[in-house]
Amino acid sequence: DIPEPAVPALDRSFAVIVTGVGGTGVVTIGAILGMAAHLEGKGCGMIDMAGLAQKGGSVFTHVRIARTPDDIHAIRVSAGKADLVLGCDLVVPGAQKGLAAVREGHTIFLANTAEIMPGEFTRSADFSLPVERLKKAIRNAAGDGKAHFFDATRTASQLFGNSLGANMFMLGFAFQPGGRPLSAAGGG
Repeated sequence: DIPEPAVPALDRSFAVIVTGVGGTGVVTIGAILGMAAHLEGKGCGMIDMAGLAQKGGSVFTHVRIARTPDDIHAIRVSAGKADLVLGCDLVVPGAQKGLAAVREGHTIFLANTAEIMPGEFTRSADFSLPVERLKKAIRNAAGDGKAHFFDATRTASQLFGNSLGANMFMLGFAFQPGGRPLSAAGGG
């Protein structure tokens, strides 16, 4: 008996950044959002920014959803313009490039708290993921009540025996605080 969350109005395009480590399904989540928008008859545009290292490196997928395709004028989400940052890990969205898209008090920021080690781990045996520092930076950028954390990797592993569904859990989690301008029925 969980009440339906409020679905954001599309009086302008809704800007989403999906971030994470390459090879974990970040681009797939962007594609699922795009297909859900298409199925609802909405406009959608996407660009993937995978850089030089697609597997194991930082990946950003920019998604714009609007009432019609004509309502989308630029796809790339510029600094301070994200309505939702969906962090499929903690490191990539917690870095400066991910935090720059946030508008304090407006952007809904969701991050998977699973400790997914970046490439630095292979170069330093003493590397320790600064989880609390990353969470603090995200909270500071997003503002009170806008940053949400969830160990989607552990949940997916417990339910399904592997972590492949972690990013889908994050996408579902985005629906609860009103982070998807799509219905529950057609919104992925």
